[in-house]
Amino acid sequence: MTKQTAPFGTWTSAVSADLVAGQSLRFGLLQYSGGVLYWSEQRPAEAGRAAIVACPDGGEPRDVIAAPFSARSRVHEYGGGSFIASDGEVYFVNDHDQAIYRANGDAAPELVAQDSDLRCADFDMDPRRRRLVAVAEDHDDNSDEQPENMLVEIPLDGPNAGAVEPFVAGRDFYAYPRFSPDGRHMCWIEWDLPWMPWEDSRLMLGTVGEDGGIERMEHIAGGDGCSIFQPQWGGDGRLYFVSDESGWGSLYAWNEGTIGRVLAMDAEFGRPLWGLATKAYTTSGTNRLVASYIEKGAFRLGEIDAASGTLKELDQPFSAIDDICSTGDGVAVLGAGDVTAPSVARLSFADGAASASEVLRRAMDTEIEPGSVSRGRFIEVPLTQGGMTYAVYYPPTNSAFTGMPGTAPPLIAAAHGGPTGMADRGLKLKIQYWTSRGFAFVDVDYRGSAGYGTAYRDALNGHWGLRDVEDVIASTRWLVDEGLADGERLLISGGSAGGFTVLSALTFHDTFAAGASYYGIGDLQKLLDLTHKFESGYIYNLTGTSPGQTEEVFRARSPLFHAERISSPVIFFQGIEDKVVPPGQSREMVDALKRQGIPVAYLEFEGEGHGFRQADTIIAALNGEYAFYAQVLGLEPQEELPDLVIHNREKL
Repeated sequence: MTKQTAPFGTWTSAVSADLVAGQSLRFGLLQYSGGVLYWSEQRPAEAGRAAIVACPDGGEPRDVIAAPFSARSRVHEYGGGSFIASDGEVYFVNDHDQAIYRANGDAAPELVAQDSDLRCADFDMDPRRRRLVAVAEDHDDNSDEQPENMLVEIPLDGPNAGAVEPFVAGRDFYAYPRFSPDGRHMCWIEWDLPWMPWEDSRLMLGTVGEDGGIERMEHIAGGDGCSIFQPQWGGDGRLYFVSDESGWGSLYAWNEGTIGRVLAMDAEFGRPLWGLATKAYTTSGTNRLVASYIEKGAFRLGEIDAASGTLKELDQPFSAIDDICSTGDGVAVLGAGDVTAPSVARLSFADGAASASEVLRRAMDTEIEPGSVSRGRFIEVPLTQGGMTYAVYYPPTNSAFTGMPGTAPPLIAAAHGGPTGMADRGLKLKIQYWTSRGFAFVDVDYRGSAGYGTAYRDALNGHWGLRDVEDVIASTRWLVDEGLADGERLLISGGSAGGFTVLSALTFHDTFAAGASYYGIGDLQKLLDLTHKFESGYIYNLTGTSPGQTEEVFRARSPLFHAERISSPVIFFQGIEDKVVPPGQSREMVDALKRQGIPVAYLEFEGEGHGFRQADTIIAALNGEYAFYAQVLGLEPQEELPDLVIHNREKL
């Protein structure tokens, strides 16, 4: 087929905003129990409702809970660990009231426990007693203090059934309460402010007494600048966990008082614990683990013999793996390929390769024409001060179009959130929305990103708003020098911490023609004053400050106080119910730019918090961002876009 020649950034695409929103299910929390695989499924088309889906071995997926029930915990505001499956029953946290319900068969969910002040998540079932343990957060509306975090127990039978009682308390945060197979021990991780769990956390081991209480506890790993991730009991009685004491998140095992490193390699087996119950490996049989790990920027899957300390890489079809659990004859994963949408899949292996791959659910039903899918390419970008930064580059791709001869495409540089996070791998429709219209796209793993060892992650400490910006700019300049982007049409987009990177880049540099800030941070002091407990100490390490010693650094790095230096147009997107970065951050930046005559647009959405969940919001934001770029760059897209209200439009 002969391609039509048209300016980059104006091509017609089948990847509509409606497709991105309506065909973008978000999967989470794989569990396998009693021959049934369970997962959560956030659905933008149902106003962001999170369903729980069950798929028995050899059967078809079915919903466990119907609307209006939605499985979502709000512990730490980010949630995670919203349900547990056990003996054919599913216990889950309902979003609306944060109460715990039990679903069993086709009957309506039954209320198990409710406390208007408590939020619960990250459950485990006691194998010796009919009770749940969970992470809990006490939001006492009558207290001005920060919420109290603890582990709680919830009896399911007897006279105290449904009572939520403190089980372990005294630390600022908890995660991963997990009983040993015989129920005689329980492990968990804990940490205190000002640290995040990936900065400093401790693995604890408790002995469970005959009365069910913890009669003795000991600190067995982590702390003093070392962090712990995903403790999990193996069938061999060992307690496995990930520790970063070596400089990489590596697998270790505790066995009757002795700890040994299972595997020594420069690869990352841990993940930043933004969501509770996050998993990167699973135990399978005696001395056997299957792990998703990151090596040289790529996700890999490996089978580990814990007894010999050897790893066999498994050939499998995914370029991103976000969760994993053991099934009867293999593993289940949440995976995405370069040209295949995120999916829930079962994998079984023979001779080191996936002998069978069964996709149970895809994030979208619509197939994109393969010739219009842009495949991400991992790039290493040298920095002028030495060292490297990393990114995933996507070229403009459309089977029906090619760009005008002698021209280079506009480039969107994306800064991920966190900032302790990493760029997405695998097919992501939002990126394909841009590349199929003729934009180049680069997703930057700036210093501070996860997946490259602790030294790279810690390189942002004290330099947030500086090194992240430098790395995004370096990546865009490298692509310009390679002839892959138009240096006069560079754009930058990001959300949350990535929004702070966007605003900092536009304030202190003149690299970008325009920017898009999604619930971004403009005032660091207000972020500190208003943010929630989980992140209330995070900002100190990132900025190299301490309590009472922040004013100079915060003012120097907050875009709001230097907004007069912004000369490029900016569009802002904000959820009204955002508790992490409240709407005032965006509103004040918009007002400042309006006053100084900079073209600025602002879209605010009811019913949305930190990260957009509803289809209508996703559609409006994506089309609004495109309409804004089209105005700024003078593009004439071959599709109808919203007529944005742009203040100071005459300055475009």
